[in-house]
Amino acid sequence: MTNDTTTDLSEHAQAHSRALLEHAYQRYCGLELLEQRPGFCKCRLRVTEAIDNLSHTLHGGVIYSMLDVVSMLATLPTLGPDEYALTSNFNAMMLSATPLGTVVEFEATVLRGGRNVIFTQSHAWKLAADGARTQVASAQLSKLRMRHDWQTNTRKG
Repeated sequence: MTNDTTTDLSEHAQAHSRALLEHAYQRYCGLELLEQRPGFCKCRLRVTEAIDNLSHTLHGGVIYSMLDVVSMLATLPTLGPDEYALTSNFNAMMLSATPLGTVVEFEATVLRGGRNVIFTQSHAWKLAADGARTQVASAQLSKLRMRHDWQTNTRKG
């Protein structure tokens, strides 16, 4: 993560975002952070043979997981230093196949951050050579706000 892609992020959000982006699965998929701010995140990846399916389109499991990852990246900057969030509900809709070699952008927005539950929305878009975007998938996610003592690595309450 560079200062060009992130704005107004606490040290806590930066550390957890960096760990999420550097996780082996996200690296394997080629996920790249484009923009992150409190309540919003935008990432992209290119469909490669490593993440396609037998029809040579982006694997649905990769789409689902990346929708969840960008949702978390939008959520992290809204959390306090003693908090974390876990996805409790995920409802996705697939809209279009994405061929090998295509660049896909993933965007997520926090719709509402309650005391215990955070509601987010994520979208995936395939990009055409002319810059046109076609929606590939969308998801509604809810996350449970968790209190966590990072010093002792224990959950509070």
